[in-house]
Amino acid sequence: MAGCFGWLALALPILTMAVIPFNRPFQIVRPTANHSSMLAVLEGLGQLAQHEGPIALISVVGPYHSGKSFLLNALLQDTQAFSVGKKTSPETMGVWLCRTNLTAADGSEVWLMDSEGFFGPGIDEGYDAKVFTVATLVGAHVVYNTVKNIDQQALGLLEMLVQRAQLFRTRNAATSLSTQEPDFLRTDGFPPLTWVVEDFVQELPDRFRQEGTTGWLRTYLEGSGLDDDSTGGKHRQHKSDFLNKVFHDVRVHTLFLPATGRDQLQDLSRLGWHDLTQEFRSEVGDLRRHLLTGLHARQASGKATNGPALARSLQFIVRGLQQGMFSELPSLWDAWTSQVAAVSLTDAEAWFAGLSEKLDSGDEPVPIATFNNRLDESRETTTKFYRALLRDFNARPDTAELRRRLDVHLTERLLPAYYERVHLWIAQKSAGAKDKLRTVLEAQVLPMDPSKLDRVSSETAGAAKQTFASIVANFSYIGAGRTLSSVSGLSGLVVHMPSFSLDPGMQLATDLQTMHGARMLQNEQAVQHLFKQALRAADEAVSRELRAISGGVAFHASSNAVIPNVASPNDVTASPNTVVPLLSRGRVKALRALAEQRCWRAFDDHLAPHPWAKSVPQYMTNRALVQSEFLEARLAAFSAANEQRLRNHFSGALDRALSAYRANRSLIHMPAPEGNVQADHAQQAAWAQEVLIGSVKDLMDTDAFGEVRKRFDASMREGLVEVLEKNIEVWKAYSDEATRCAVAANRALGQQCSIFCFFRNVPWSHKSTSRRHLSECLGKSAMGSRMSAPLRAQVFDAWYKKDMSYEVQQVSNRFWAWLFTILALSVVAWWRCSRTAQISWQQQQGYYYSQQPMQQQQFYSPVQTGYNPDFSGIQSRAAAACGSFSTAPQRRFSWRGGA
Repeated sequence: MAGCFGWLALALPILTMAVIPFNRPFQIVRPTANHSSMLAVLEGLGQLAQHEGPIALISVVGPYHSGKSFLLNALLQDTQAFSVGKKTSPETMGVWLCRTNLTAADGSEVWLMDSEGFFGPGIDEGYDAKVFTVATLVGAHVVYNTVKNIDQQALGLLEMLVQRAQLFRTRNAATSLSTQEPDFLRTDGFPPLTWVVEDFVQELPDRFRQEGTTGWLRTYLEGSGLDDDSTGGKHRQHKSDFLNKVFHDVRVHTLFLPATGRDQLQDLSRLGWHDLTQEFRSEVGDLRRHLLTGLHARQASGKATNGPALARSLQFIVRGLQQGMFSELPSLWDAWTSQVAAVSLTDAEAWFAGLSEKLDSGDEPVPIATFNNRLDESRETTTKFYRALLRDFNARPDTAELRRRLDVHLTERLLPAYYERVHLWIAQKSAGAKDKLRTVLEAQVLPMDPSKLDRVSSETAGAAKQTFASIVANFSYIGAGRTLSSVSGLSGLVVHMPSFSLDPGMQLATDLQTMHGARMLQNEQAVQHLFKQALRAADEAVSRELRAISGGVAFHASSNAVIPNVASPNDVTASPNTVVPLLSRGRVKALRALAEQRCWRAFDDHLAPHPWAKSVPQYMTNRALVQSEFLEARLAAFSAANEQRLRNHFSGALDRALSAYRANRSLIHMPAPEGNVQADHAQQAAWAQEVLIGSVKDLMDTDAFGEVRKRFDASMREGLVEVLEKNIEVWKAYSDEATRCAVAANRALGQQCSIFCFFRNVPWSHKSTSRRHLSECLGKSAMGSRMSAPLRAQVFDAWYKKDMSYEVQQVSNRFWAWLFTILALSVVAWWRCSRTAQISWQQQQGYYYSQQPMQQQQFYSPVQTGYNPDFSGIQSRAAAACGSFSTAPQRRFSWRGGA
């Protein structure tokens, strides 16, 4: 057999050592010209032999134009990888391989095998069997692809192909040397088989809903079989005796239509992956996961099959087919022993399934340790049962396979149901802990001391969490001799506590904390309501006192506190017939003290049933609110209203007193000496003051009275001034003869005086002269002799301001006219003199600079020049100009004076 591979050693050096690309199929076996046998493609096998990594091969076989190549493209999600035929003739010839980027369960690379379709036109069935033999002997998983449906004919064709492939393997194994026999011939049974039905649109009957499409296939398998020639045709093998024993696992998977349009279905290579139907892509994804789950590379010499080993196996199979090992159809070998072993495994698994129903059958899930102990007992019982079934047969017990099946049954059936019960039980225990805390919290009467409620709630929650943690810890204990880190024990998998999205202890702690916070919030609201009632009681106490003292009038002040039934700010209400008393400052002070006493008593009395209320922070806050918003505000409103009433009352009293004063002021005798007038006025003011004070009684300590008293005193002072002025006017009127005499004297003096005399041009000279004339005239009259000197001065001031106002204004106007004229003349004279001096200086500077060249020439002999500039003429001319200008006004003034 070693010589069989000499061609491979010669072919490999000539091949390019390039890396095999992904999703690029290449041919490894091609048919002969008459399609009777197969030939190895050396280039393809050489390319395969370059890959040293492990390969898990998925072989796809089936009738021609059943969609094998398109199915492989769908598994790759690349519709352009394998060529898809759109004609009636077959497209794929021989056997093709394609490297993918998929990974098997054991970490090996997944390769795909596409084969020539069965039952093609002009193709012998023996050739189809050879293609099927190649696919099943080297593949790690075989996919049999058909279209539309599963029927008895398709099943019979598949069984025929399986039979002939198995005979080929048996014949080669019998004729080969033991040292040269390939591993795939020494392995009992073929790889798993998945029957894929494409374009499946029918609905399965109800009886197949639980088992699915595999149950649909079983109805045909149980009705089919092969005659066992070893028994003379008397024994007919059924599914349990043949197909299921040949293949490790038989499953069925259906696929929906990849497209719905006729043009699309005619040539699917034109469509992209996302152009296919959603149902088809979803079902292909399920098929892909099914194929990759549990997929392992086949073994060769105790190792995973790699590229060179797979190339040798393919060469061995092709040579065996070429040598005629497939031409005969001998009887089937006696597989009764292996069949009994397989049936025993199935029966033991069913026995374990029956025992597992009693592992967790109570109302509550059993603890993890109990479950593990019962599980170990069931495993031990099942193992004993399995060995007892094989006791009378020459078959070696496959305990590893039995353990695998038991673990699969445990993980896929037992644990999901058990874990669901554990989750429900944990939720019930958590709910019980929360109910306990809820009962304790609801038993607390609100409002209550927040610190006490916090303490009771925290203690109850802490005890509930500790109890819950203890229950969970005891339940999750896996048992003696096991550790949490162990994945499998001596008898199989060890069951652990199920996983939770959130740790139950943490979830319970969060829920208890939420309940605690909610109850604390309710208590906070109750405490706020308690203080709100205390605020209302304090407000009513203050209002009651104010209404009692004010005869039922309600006083409200603006407030930010939320108190129901509170009137608008600064509202003073009373019925039309209500008489509100006036309060003095002392009574208001006493009322304030009484209102404060009643307010705080009402506030504290309402909180008295709850001694803890004075220790909470809200107490001082609400006390400050009572002080500012209710007590101070209402008393301020009351005081303001009282002050307003006092002002109104005192204003009326002041009006009455001033009216009496004005009426009596006309009784003062005038003209009279100033002292007599002042004495009479003082007497009238005293009578008016008695009228004012008589109406205020005991309200003289109020601010309103102080303001009215100031207004009264100001009115008396103004009245005195008016009386005195009126007295002067009367004196002036009685001195009319003297005033006419003074006016005549002024006119006479004005006629005698020139235009430049002081009497006509200087105001103070005019006033002093007029005062002297009036005094002389008063001395001559009888009324003037009765006047004192100060009284005469006052009469003069009144006469001079009123009667002499026109003459006084003329004198003032002449005075300012003369003053402005003199100032203007002085400014003109100063400007004339300064201008003349500036011109003389400029002339002097011009003459000096004109002599500079001569002076520079005779700088060293100034005596010889004889030059002596004389500036006296320039200075005399400037002085004459200033003198003549300054003396001109004097001559003009003296001339006018002479005139």
